[in-house]
This record gives sequence, C-alpha cells and structure tokens, in this order.
Amino acid sequence: MTTGDTHSHKCFTRQVPLWLMLSWQVVFATDSSGMTTASDESALESSIRISQEIARHEESIAELESTFGPYDHRLLEPLQGLSDLLQEAGDFAAAENLLKRQLQLMHITQGPSTLAQTPIIVELIKSDLRRQDWQSITGRFEHLHLIHRQNRDVDTATLLNTLNDVRAWHLASLYVDAAENRSMHIARSREIQAQILSLAVTKYGRGQEQLIPWLYSFAVERYHVNGFLEAKGALTVPARYHVSRAASLNLIERIARIVDSTGDLEARAMAMLYVADFQLLRRELKGNSIAGRVAPTNRGHAGRTYRRAMEMLREAGVAQERIDAFFARPVALPVARFHSSLEDALAQQEQDGYSLASNRERADRGDVHMGDFIAANDALPFAQFSAMPELLSGLNTELNSVTLQFSIDSVGRSRNARAMVADSNSVAVRADAQTAIEKMQFRPCYVKGRWRRVRDVTMRYLSPQAGAGPLELNL
Repeated sequence: MTTGDTHSHKCFTRQVPLWLMLSWQVVFATDSSGMTTASDESALESSIRISQEIARHEESIAELESTFGPYDHRLLEPLQGLSDLLQEAGDFAAAENLLKRQLQLMHITQGPSTLAQTPIIVELIKSDLRRQDWQSITGRFEHLHLIHRQNRDVDTATLLNTLNDVRAWHLASLYVDAAENRSMHIARSREIQAQILSLAVTKYGRGQEQLIPWLYSFAVERYHVNGFLEAKGALTVPARYHVSRAASLNLIERIARIVDSTGDLEARAMAMLYVADFQLLRRELKGNSIAGRVAPTNRGHAGRTYRRAMEMLREAGVAQERIDAFFARPVALPVARFHSSLEDALAQQEQDGYSLASNRERADRGDVHMGDFIAANDALPFAQFSAMPELLSGLNTELNSVTLQFSIDSVGRSRNARAMVADSNSVAVRADAQTAIEKMQFRPCYVKGRWRRVRDVTMRYLSPQAGAGPLELNL
C-alpha cells in the first residue's frame, strides 16, 4: 500500500522504508567451523554441490563470452546465478564484483535508467550493509531515486515512496554514519522533504487528507532538527537549512485546516490535540539549550487548546471515561504518529509499551511505565527519531540501558529523575540518562478539571554508548 492510500485509515503511518526491508534480508557468512549442521557429511555434501554448480556457471559464462562477447545480454542470468552461489558459499567480495559487472552490463544493454537494474542495486546495498559502507549506501539510494525520476512510467505515488526511502536512509544515517557527516544528511533530508511535499501537492491537491502523514512526519523532523541546530557544537549546517521555531507548529496547523474540511468531528479534535502539543513544544524550545533548558512555568496557549480538544471530543460523542483516561496519561512529546481517533492513539501507546500499574504493582514499579525511549544520538540525547526503533530491528549497537523513576509536573516537565536500574556501573551513563529525562517535554496530566503532577513515572532510557563505533548488522 502506498503512502497516498493511507488516508482511508484512522492511523497515518509511514510505509516501511526500503532500507529496512533490505536489512531484514541480509544474511552473514558464518565461520564453517562454528556452523551447526545435521552432520559433517551433509556440510561436506553441500560444499561439494556449491563448488560443482559454481564450476558449471563459470563454464557457461565462458562459453557465452566466447560466442557472443563480454557484453551480451544473455550473460545476465548466469552471472546472477553465480553471484547467488558465491554468496551462499560466503565469498561476498567475489559476489559483489559480479553484481557490479551485471550493473555495467545492464547499463550497456538496456540503458543507464532502466528500472530492471533495481534488484541489482538492492543486492549491492546488502553488500554495503555487510561492509558498513554508509556513504556507498547513501549513493545507491540516491541512484534509485534518480532512475525512478527519469522513467516516465513511474507513477507519482511510487516516486513519493522512493523519495521517502532516500529521506529515511539519510535520517537513519544520523545513527550510523560519522558525526562529521550529520549536517550533510540533515541538509539532504530537508531538500527531499521539499520535493516530497511539492510532488504530493501536485498529485493530491493542497488541502487533501493524503498530505497528512507527510506533513506530520515533517513537523516532528523539523522539531528535532531545530534541536540539533541549537545544540552547541553539535552540527554546522548552512543557514538556508535553518527554520524558524514556529515551522513545526505551522505544519500542524495546516493539518488542522485540512481535517476541518472533512467534517470528521473526532479527527478535528485530535488535530487540535496535536496543535496543543506543538504549542507546548514551541514554548519549551524557546528556552532550549543543551547546557541547560529554561523550563516554562505555565502551559501558555497550549492549556486552552488542550481543553478545546477535550470539548470537541465530547461533541464528537467520545465517552467521557475514555477522554479522562487519555488525558490522565502523560507522554513524551512529540509523539511519532498522527492519529485521527482517540482509541487509535491509546492503542499506539500500549503497543509502544505504555502501561498503568495496578495497586499491587505500584510498590514495585510506580504508577506509570512509559515504555522504552531510544535516544537519537549523543548530540540530542532527549530526542527520539521515529525511525530509530525500526532501524534497530535490522541493526544492532551497544546501547546503554537505564531504567529511571521521576515525576512530571503540571506543566509537563520532569522532576527528580533518578536511575533505578542500569546495565552499566558508569556514573556518567546514569547521570546522562537523568539529565536527558529532565530536558524532555511531556504532555501534562489532566484529571478532574485540573492539571496534575504525576509521581512515580518509570521509563527505560536507551542511548548509544559514548565513543561507540558504527552500528553493526546483526541479522
């Protein structure tokens, strides 16, 4: 299903990016001495079979080259077969060389913009993932976008998703690539973001629901990028990529105007909720500095907007107990997805590990457990990019894990964070986790007509280890 089709669903989510699907498919060679097989004989038989098939493919390729020359299209199939066999044998370097030859041959026989080369580029990205060659992967994603853009047969929805794959990779690269390349990835992501929005508006129209998933993800991204840009010494990004602190809120207000035109009362109420979230985030961001944030002393316009969202939910016929249950739950802002129903938003919280303790459990782990929070990186430890949990399903790194307990005041700021359990004895790791929690902004808790302080909140905070190398594939 394309992103453009998601407007028929209450929960707007981003399509699984191509780089993630690739990472699921990567298989590593294992030292034969450590392999677990049914018997030594079966392993030997397998080795003999592969060697014989490799020899047959090499003989077939040599015969075709002798008859038709080294650039004949009939070589493509046996070259692919030989590449697959070499990968099965664990000779990834030789397999990669054959893939590059196939790509060259396809450019010669079918043209440099043929879509038929896509599977070969996919295989080369897998090879780059094994070698952790992040710059090469970036180039290959950009190449995929280029060939899709150059083919008139590619529809706009496919092109949008291809662009989003490239953008998703640039954001993922913030976790895996060298720190000096971060500014390049942010700048390129911003450029692609503008291309996506322009294409989407051209296809769907300026005020259509299909724009909502794009607009919301861009709003979240811009909020985090602002945090990067304001982090002292974290990044150097050209001035043209800087955006105002109001940029994210403007995008959310644009979503609200789109939803207003649909006549869906509950969706309009939820849009108002997200407007309030970003009003609170904008207020918080004005005092943002990595060295020490200036916490807002009140909710400003956000408090009134939250109350208006509650009223609109009641007008839409949502049960009062469900409204009360939702607003009694503090959550870290900004949330990753736009939901147009209250039930979908509650379901997402539970899917993310959010839970409320029973009376029996409270003595052990507090009233509210907010699940896992995976920090973006060392430059922005109190921000979580929505791509990170997906990235970790295909990539593995050494992460510090600290379970913290803290309170959240009536303005949505954390207080008295303390590390309860940690997998490291490092004092710095615990202190960094506590500091990150203290710098987060939460949606405040609203109970019985008043904004309330919530005590005994727990969260598991995961962060990259200081000085850790690039993420390692673990597939």
